[in-house]
Amino acid sequence: MNGLLLDLRDRLKPPLWEFINRAAKQAEERRWNLYLVGGIVRDLLVHQFDDRCPILFTDIDLVVDGFEGTAVTNGGIELAKILKQLYPNTRVEIHPKFQTADLIWKHDPEFDSLSIDFATARTEYYPYPGASPVVRASSIRQDLYRRDFTVNAFALQLTQPDRGKLLDFFGGREDLKNRLIRVLHPQSFFDDPTRIYRAVRYTLRLKSELEAQTRSYLNAAIDSGIHRQIQTEQTKVPGVQTRLKKEIKYMLEAPYWQTELKQLANLGALKFIHPQLTLDNRLFRQMQAIDRGLRRFHSFLKVRIDRWVILLELLLTRLDAEDGLQVAANLQLSEDSLDRLHKFYRFREHTLERLSQSQRTSEIVSVLQPHDLPFLILIAVCSSRSIRRKIWQYITQWSQIKPMLNGEDLKRMGYRPSPQFKEILEEVKIRTLDGEFGDRTQAETFVLKNYSPQ
Repeated sequence: MNGLLLDLRDRLKPPLWEFINRAAKQAEERRWNLYLVGGIVRDLLVHQFDDRCPILFTDIDLVVDGFEGTAVTNGGIELAKILKQLYPNTRVEIHPKFQTADLIWKHDPEFDSLSIDFATARTEYYPYPGASPVVRASSIRQDLYRRDFTVNAFALQLTQPDRGKLLDFFGGREDLKNRLIRVLHPQSFFDDPTRIYRAVRYTLRLKSELEAQTRSYLNAAIDSGIHRQIQTEQTKVPGVQTRLKKEIKYMLEAPYWQTELKQLANLGALKFIHPQLTLDNRLFRQMQAIDRGLRRFHSFLKVRIDRWVILLELLLTRLDAEDGLQVAANLQLSEDSLDRLHKFYRFREHTLERLSQSQRTSEIVSVLQPHDLPFLILIAVCSSRSIRRKIWQYITQWSQIKPMLNGEDLKRMGYRPSPQFKEILEEVKIRTLDGEFGDRTQAETFVLKNYSPQ
């Protein structure tokens, strides 16, 4: 077993290493070759040069090819079905158009939550810029050539007789050593403009730089106005929107998101989200404030909030309502995100006006209580310092205050449940927030004095 396979074995959990060997055995029995491709192979190689570089096993991609490089139509799908029988706790999703299938575990005691992609070695072409590719079965060499950058065009053979052999047809290993991101073919950024985002991401993650010719291809794609074509043909190019959303998510989840966002903005690549979207200093500071706010208010979150979603929503608020909501819909953001953007566009000014007029704590709570935390953070970072202070105090202090009395206390005091209950409790809450009660005794005295038991 060679060094790469040993490194792979040592870094995988034993059940996953066993799975890969079983998959290879099933492929061999059918006279197929099986390859590990994608980021795992790249990261294994990078680790040989720099052991500080993390290896991310979030995605595992396998490719099926025939012996002697012969095409195996739907081989990836067939292998996934075979392994589904050996691992009945999985779910298989088949994508016949692309000759791929995903084998998926959810909260499995051995595999946790994992998706393994099975693909047939294939070639592809793009019928128009940004379209989903049209594919057909081909050889592993053609499969690697259709990829984006040389540093992603590796394959590690898992089957005999060349088990452990590294395929590097395009000089990717040399580019890794020299810390260069090199595109595989001149039309790459036109075929899939989201590769522009990927190129910048890899320069940061791999501590590399764009190769000179690659940079010229990238700039040409941006300057060509292809983003306008994509924006005006939304129904024709849904695939590029899906890939763009994925790249935005990768960017805004990364620890280096601020640097990547600035670089994309300087390149003019935010046009692919919307032609009018730009990044000025004010917006950038607001995004930094959201990042700090989510870390600061982590303990107050009752549900998980994805940072990348809130940051993207803030970007979209810089567009007018119609455009911002349309981009959100094109990117297939969640209903929660769409509702939050609707509220932002419709109620932001009204909310800010009411907040500016509210001085008592109870008044501020009344304005803010109907809204969820992500909406409040969006409003806060887009507001004046005095408004931000009120919202931060509400999140960290006032929203945690409980009324001095509750329904059980009122029953004990001789009050029966009735419409009056709600009135009493609301008044107690207001006076508690405004600091008019020093203790429970004062609250009880106020209630008994102003409300007669029924």
